[in-house]
Amino acid sequence: MPTSSAALPAPSQVLQLLAGAEALSRERDLRTLFRLGAEYAMRFLDGRFGLFFQVRFTPPELTVGLLGCCVSDGADTHWDDVAEAQSWLPVDPLLAVCLHADHGHAIEQSGDIWRVAFAVGALGDARWALEIQTPRKPSKTDGEALSLFLRCFENVHRQWEYANLDTLTRLLNRKTFDDDFDRLIAAAELAEQARQLPQDRRDPGLKITQPCWLAVVDIDHFKHINDTYGHLFGDEVLLRLADLMRQSFRNHDKLFRFGGEEFVIMLRNVSEDHVQPIFDRFRMAVDRNDFPRVGHVACSIGFTRIDPRFSPAELLGRADEALYFSKEHGRNQVNGFDTLIMSGQLRLSTPAGQAQIQSDVDEIFL
Repeated sequence: MPTSSAALPAPSQVLQLLAGAEALSRERDLRTLFRLGAEYAMRFLDGRFGLFFQVRFTPPELTVGLLGCCVSDGADTHWDDVAEAQSWLPVDPLLAVCLHADHGHAIEQSGDIWRVAFAVGALGDARWALEIQTPRKPSKTDGEALSLFLRCFENVHRQWEYANLDTLTRLLNRKTFDDDFDRLIAAAELAEQARQLPQDRRDPGLKITQPCWLAVVDIDHFKHINDTYGHLFGDEVLLRLADLMRQSFRNHDKLFRFGGEEFVIMLRNVSEDHVQPIFDRFRMAVDRNDFPRVGHVACSIGFTRIDPRFSPAELLGRADEALYFSKEHGRNQVNGFDTLIMSGQLRLSTPAGQAQIQSDVDEIFL
């Protein structure tokens, strides 16, 4: 029996979803991709509140982690990322229903609000779930149309992964570094400008952000691991290290595999007092982990504060110098470039215009 015209979405709603699919196809930033997906879905269902979850199936439990939330007042829609480390939670019964169906969706009424949940992905392979709370009951056709839109989101995300992720570890790859670093430099510059404003000129509502940091991580004696146990177990070490990175750092921190056993980490808005303990916590997580067959594995780390005056190559060089110091002085340790300079354990190299900086440091501290 054909569907009645009353059950069909309005043409303007369909056009809105098509515009959303087009916007998704043009997007290259991952966080913006999630925001656009949530916002267009919210507008389509006249939603007032939305939650985007990542799904993790670890037998025998299905858990979800919140990626972001979307709030609408009927006129404007606002998206907020979850900034802190992701917590995995038991699955709500409504989410469980949609996740156990092929590209499924589920609906229930709670007082005056309808809760609608969508699985983003096929049965058994859904990686995300989207919940929208709306004052109107969506029709079956609404649900089917939005499920199709979320398939567009899924396809665009797959294309993003193919272009931006390392094929083994699923961390960001080397070619994505420059764009992310430009954004980090911009954030560091804004934070520095805000901190330098006199107290009486600051907007009372202005939140002064903390510095940004760049770290280089290298697995100690990785060649020995490959030579002794074979490349299959060497790859397993890389996979386990990548998992430990994801567990140790916040959802919005940038984690890269540069190639071989070298990894790079970008941190934003971390105070100077906290940065060394953060990297030490990750180093100790690696040190305590039992790697299959290989057993004990350690890593060395060097990091530097992001100074907007320097190029990415210069800042990477500083982090590398701190890393080499860690390796040359016993491995399995973390060292910061600035601390090494101030303590006199490391001297700035003079090329690339750094001779004057070395002279200033010598004049002040020597």
